[in-house]
Amino acid sequence: MKAFIFDLYNTLIDVKTDEHCEKAWSPVVDFFRTRGIVTDSARLMSVFDGYWTRFNAKKRGEYQYPECDCVAQFVDIARSVGGKLSRTDAATALRIMRRASIERLRLFDGTLELLDELKRNGAGVYLLSNAQAAFTYDEIAECGLMGKFDGMLLSSEHGCRKPDPEFFRILFDKFAIDKNNAVMIGDDKFADGEGAAKVGIGYVWAGGGAAAHAREITELLK
Repeated sequence: MKAFIFDLYNTLIDVKTDEHCEKAWSPVVDFFRTRGIVTDSARLMSVFDGYWTRFNAKKRGEYQYPECDCVAQFVDIARSVGGKLSRTDAATALRIMRRASIERLRLFDGTLELLDELKRNGAGVYLLSNAQAAFTYDEIAECGLMGKFDGMLLSSEHGCRKPDPEFFRILFDKFAIDKNNAVMIGDDKFADGEGAAKVGIGYVWAGGGAAAHAREITELLK
């Protein structure tokens, strides 16, 4: 069976976000205040960036491309500004920031038709995304993609991200995918393209969304 492995953001879902602006963080400041944490947007943005730097330096030996759980990141952010959050509250704060940061979130036209055509022709359809589970499952559902995949992996749940070969291997093993019949489809030539090359599978560049490359993708069914 052919296995079509899709990236999510800017491949199936057209998204634009800005996590480095007052608009994204001011509602988090308000939420923190309800939990007795007094801070400001500029400080939160600085701590947010600093966490990634420290995390990558600490975890680099475990994976080529480590991925953090941003819920844990928000627990750390609260601690860094003198407060304390439970994981439940940290997840809420993360979702608040994510929602406030979104400038555009919609399914690319033709996406559902492409996925349905692949499945009608007996192909396996999988999702391999550098994404945070705390909000990504909600956005998958919001965009009408829930139930469209034979398997999904999100990087925050596995500690590594594309183009790390281990992330691909986890997908192959979990869903018994024969990599000789697999192809990666994504808009990012580094994360998706190099990742595919590292594990020896095909790659279709999907700039402008996978549906814009539907003919090239469905030709691989033959």
